[in-house]
Amino acid sequence: MSASSIQAWGDGLSHGCAGQQANFLVNPNGLNMSGVTFGVEGPSRPEFIFNHPPGGAVEVGYIPTFPGLYKIHIKFFGRDIPGSPFPVEIIGDSQSKVEMVRDVIQNVKISGPAATNGRPLITNQFLLDAREAIVTGGLNAFMQGPGNVEVGFKENLDGTIHVQYKPSHSGVYKLNIKFGDIPVVGSPFIINVN
Repeated sequence: MSASSIQAWGDGLSHGCAGQQANFLVNPNGLNMSGVTFGVEGPSRPEFIFNHPPGGAVEVGYIPTFPGLYKIHIKFFGRDIPGSPFPVEIIGDSQSKVEMVRDVIQNVKISGPAATNGRPLITNQFLLDAREAIVTGGLNAFMQGPGNVEVGFKENLDGTIHVQYKPSHSGVYKLNIKFGDIPVVGSPFIINVN
């Protein structure tokens, strides 16, 4: 049983269009498909759709939400098959991207007392949960207020993110959190620091 025995080919492993299904084929060459796993890196996290027609090769499809460069990983028991990860260029227009980002950012959740109240000169943090959003990149944040503020992110193993900020002075601050150019729901957040 070797990953090098498995073949994958098709347009969906090189290019596609945002919002449209991209397809490719995987031939396990007699090996058990239960050992084959699929993953994707890129501006969105599309789900894979499988069709098992007669003949051995499996049809795989996915619908990327946003344009950009993706990498499709195909592994057999944890080892890359030949060609994996496959670089995929997804094209699309930026206006539809903005509209789609607005829709998916509705699913971002903020929780924790430090999202509304903080203390000066210490690191405050609250939880940002974007697991139900299909956006994976472009997260940025900045604060405006009476003092200087360092803002950072700490990724957690469960896919959530701790947003951390350390204000230099007491006062009322505005915290802006965005994916790309699009603010998450509720941003800018008003934070009282005292």
